[in-house]
Amino acid sequence: MNIDETYRPEQGPDQKEKYANWSASKGLQAVDDLATSSYLDEVAKRDIEGEIDAYRAKELIDSYYRTNAEVEEIQQYAEADMVAARINILISEQAFTLSTEELLDIHARLFEGVFEFAGKVRTRNIIKYEWVLAGDTVTYGNAYNLRANVDNLMKKERMTPFRQMDDEERIAHLAAFCADLWQLHPFDEGNTRTTAVFMIKYLHSLGYEVDNTLFQDNSRYFRNALVRANYNNLKKDIFEDREPLDNFFTDLVNGTRHEMKSRYLLVGSDGELVAEHNLNSRILALIQADPSITRARMAEALHVSVKTIERHLKELAGEVRHTGSKRSGHYEIVRK
Repeated sequence: MNIDETYRPEQGPDQKEKYANWSASKGLQAVDDLATSSYLDEVAKRDIEGEIDAYRAKELIDSYYRTNAEVEEIQQYAEADMVAARINILISEQAFTLSTEELLDIHARLFEGVFEFAGKVRTRNIIKYEWVLAGDTVTYGNAYNLRANVDNLMKKERMTPFRQMDDEERIAHLAAFCADLWQLHPFDEGNTRTTAVFMIKYLHSLGYEVDNTLFQDNSRYFRNALVRANYNNLKKDIFEDREPLDNFFTDLVNGTRHEMKSRYLLVGSDGELVAEHNLNSRILALIQADPSITRARMAEALHVSVKTIERHLKELAGEVRHTGSKRSGHYEIVRK
């Protein structure tokens, strides 16, 4: 068997892989309640069909938002489109090292020009109220020793005895590593998208063929599974649950299909459908737990359509009001 052993440039993804990569890139924006634009769809199609490459696609997207810097209805898609184009490039590239530097570089490349702290470890402690935790927060890594903890986690992971594990154990281990990395939350914003890209590239480096299309419709579930994998409240007899994340990773690398519904992850939920007559009280409870919750997240939590949520919010007009923009606004309960 004759093999050309000379170094040569990486080969880019084929059309099927391009479609999967763009699906993941766009879908992952939902973890921060962002949506991509029809313009991005047009550019992605040109890349998938081979008219342009991923790098040219990024240039077109960046130029589009620079040119339309003063157009508010266009700028609402800027972060989602720009980051999606960059995710597409990163998960198309094979090069990878299991290191803190790689993680920082991924964040820097994803969010350059989007966040001023792109590629920088956060220097403040943070919390985030989660609807899936009924308004509680995961305990994130301490900013004081954050870089050292990320370094230690990477060092420990490099020593993983994969040879001694079967396939199920390997997948469970990788899901646990992902959960531990996400729990540290090294950055002020963009942790879930950065973690997802890092894990996709890590899985590729281990020889797994990753089904990136899973992120297209399940990215919110992915984030909520990370939340549940890192939440303990012993006083309420609630313990971390890593099975949903294990299932996600199993589907990601084995092509299986578990049912992925975020309502099953809601603390205190029995997974049953919400009765229509009970929606108003459940909507009020979600708003009390997280005033910045979006209509899309309410619909996901209650397993109904956004139109149904909008209809019930109209019924609650005397009790609830919304102030600010769709992205940064919040609800207020004016009469309980």
